[in-house]
Amino acid sequence: MFFTQEKQTSIAKALYEAEKTVKPIPTLTPQYPAMTEEDAYHIQQEGLKLRLAEGSRVVGRKIGITSRGMMEKLHCDSPDFGYLLDTMLVPEGTACSRKEMNIPIVEGEIAFIMGEDLTGPAVTTADIMNATAWVIPCFEICDGRYPNWVVTVRDTISDNAGACKFVLGGSPKRIQDVNLRYIGMVMEKNGQFTGSAAGAEVMGTPLNSMVWLVNKLAQFGDGLHKGDIVLSGAFMAAIPAIAGDNFCLGVEGFPPLTVSFK
Repeated sequence: MFFTQEKQTSIAKALYEAEKTVKPIPTLTPQYPAMTEEDAYHIQQEGLKLRLAEGSRVVGRKIGITSRGMMEKLHCDSPDFGYLLDTMLVPEGTACSRKEMNIPIVEGEIAFIMGEDLTGPAVTTADIMNATAWVIPCFEICDGRYPNWVVTVRDTISDNAGACKFVLGGSPKRIQDVNLRYIGMVMEKNGQFTGSAAGAEVMGTPLNSMVWLVNKLAQFGDGLHKGDIVLSGAFMAAIPAIAGDNFCLGVEGFPPLTVSFK
């Protein structure tokens, strides 16, 4: 590690304050080029403690940087993860407040709902299939506590992997009934097509990102629990959002999912 415990805590407090006030702080790595991913995850944990102390509750995880393009952009060879809190869940039909966000971007993903506890290491895709109760389309609204999205993986990890809000669909399916590698997804913004992709864009299949997550959590003595929600990674490029925008997500075999900003 590069940082002392006191420095990790200080940075976590600054990021937390930036989130609450919607006033960004300078990106970390230009200031601290020697900081490590270990530092970043420690900062993330300190930030989580602050949120839990104010009454938030962990309801799952989010996985980021799951596509080859994003890994190349951020010069890394593996994803990252952050924590989902109960305060982040937005019911479908409820508009997101743009003024409460700094630089929001919208992603379409598949969420996994765990049917039983699962802990690594050495977890396989078969283990994920057996432990998952349901899968369902979702929107993830990412946000950053920095001036822009010119960041490294260490910046995003420190910032809870950009976790902000998420919206779940209302018609889950059993994981055994969905071909996660080939399932198709289409995104529209304000009625205009913005992109389409298949599940294979997420590390070959979202099952692989789930395997990565559970085995990564084992390094922290952690795992997933029955009822946890996991956002498994974006199918396509994220789309910026401003007040007045409306997004629609079409996923093969599921009803359309929408989210709007006010």
